[in-house]
Amino acid sequence: METRHYLRCGWSGTIHQFLQLEESQFIASLTEFVGEAKAVQVEAWRDCYHVLQNSLLPFEHENWQLIFEYELPREGGRRPDVLLLIHGELLVLEFKMKGNPRSSDWEQLSSYVRDFHHYHETIAKYSLRVRGALVLTFFKEAKMQVNTEKQLYLTSGTGLGDFLKILKKNANGKLVDSEEFLQGSYERLPTLVEAARAIMKHEAIPSIRKVNNTNIPQVLETLVGIVEEAKKTKSHHLVLLTGVPGAGKTLVGLQFSHMVEDAVYLSGNGPLVDVLQDALGNKTFVQALKNFKWEYLKHRKIPVEHIFIFDEAQRAWDSKKMKKPFSEPELMVQIAQDQKDWSVNIGLIGEGQEIYEGEEGGLPLWNTAIKNGQWTVHSHENLDGQFPHATQHVTHPHLNLNVSLRSHLALGLHAWVHHLLTGKINEANEETKQLKQDRFTLYVSRDLEQIKSFVRTRYQGQEQAKQFGLVTSSRREYGIRQPYHFVKGLPLPSRYTTKPYVSYFNHTQSDYYSSTLQFAASEFETQGLELDLAVVCWGYDLTWNGREWIDHF
Repeated sequence: METRHYLRCGWSGTIHQFLQLEESQFIASLTEFVGEAKAVQVEAWRDCYHVLQNSLLPFEHENWQLIFEYELPREGGRRPDVLLLIHGELLVLEFKMKGNPRSSDWEQLSSYVRDFHHYHETIAKYSLRVRGALVLTFFKEAKMQVNTEKQLYLTSGTGLGDFLKILKKNANGKLVDSEEFLQGSYERLPTLVEAARAIMKHEAIPSIRKVNNTNIPQVLETLVGIVEEAKKTKSHHLVLLTGVPGAGKTLVGLQFSHMVEDAVYLSGNGPLVDVLQDALGNKTFVQALKNFKWEYLKHRKIPVEHIFIFDEAQRAWDSKKMKKPFSEPELMVQIAQDQKDWSVNIGLIGEGQEIYEGEEGGLPLWNTAIKNGQWTVHSHENLDGQFPHATQHVTHPHLNLNVSLRSHLALGLHAWVHHLLTGKINEANEETKQLKQDRFTLYVSRDLEQIKSFVRTRYQGQEQAKQFGLVTSSRREYGIRQPYHFVKGLPLPSRYTTKPYVSYFNHTQSDYYSSTLQFAASEFETQGLELDLAVVCWGYDLTWNGREWIDHF
């Protein structure tokens, strides 16, 4: 008797069980699971049923396992058509009633292969290989084809059986039962907003393999130890946690501020604060640095906290930007020392993320700030020697996050961006090859409407799980004028209305919501926040003359 795991798939069982299954039973099972299905969906299921009934007949006595319409947890209803478990691997089959594949078809299948490989517990447990094939039932070429660039396969309905014979010939390893696979956990990395919600509810952050492979748990343990030392010895400490963009510094800051007493998370990143406060319905978990400073400078109000977590500390303002005789780090050090016998200032340091004037001072500002106090500095050894004014400088191996989580499926992305912006085109091309192997795809087009069409098709039916949007430079209109239309940037917010960039990330019914692809957000409006897919609308402020970049600002 075939099985159907509760609320996880439409049907599962062995090939023999599937071949004994009546079409009406098959359609009824999938319809019951998915809910009300449109006629075109039912037609596609029937097409898939008949193709597989014919293609799998030679394999009736194999104990291979079939899973139909597997619903990926927390992915808003994303469901690959068919999963086939054979010895040592998982084959993802995506059926299309068409004769030629579109780019969006390849991207959809590639994302399934990538996500199963990275996020599914059973795949990791048995080191299963994950492959994917597009099955085009109107495709005239019966022979299987290989898309080497996408590392995927293409076959017709009539050619699927021959393709499976090739897989059978080379298959070896563990044959996983469908029930075990369905019970295996699938945990993707949450967005920053999702993580903040989970932290506030005291829920565990998903322990996906990539997170487990970082040193985040050791970082938190190190921070707890430093706080205990500060309390015990009545001393002041400056902790600097460095990391590549997207490595989880903000996540660490949010977690730590919620797990210890006397802590406040401060961010000068206005959009991040506004978006998180709006999403959480809470204005104390994350606070705006400017409001915190104002309370102290104008009202001389001494904060009750002893632990201050300063986001993007490398972008702290100098005295000129502050329009005061002191810098932002000097103010934070003064606040931490004012009428307090102990304190811990934790600075989260992003590498290469200064985006505005007055932010270039970086770490030297913090060294100057502690000049007249008794401060112990804690950092990774990569900052050794940069704090001569510290009473003591202690290095810790864990105070550097060197694995990007936000783009962990394309660890070479930052190198690619660096090569591109420094004009090292050959190096960028080499990095592109690795990005493709990591299933991180880059497209270039001068047709914005074509790109919009591609994105909408790519994420059709996944709008609840995935968020995409247009991003652009705040200086996009500077430079040489050319006969191309500008994208619309988000308007300036009115004082008493929801800020457009908050709607861009949080409010699905708003015209400003990112996935409507009507408005583009700038580098200031998106800092620290995430999109599953970003369409970068390149402006005229930075142009390539064939040899180098020309800044027209």
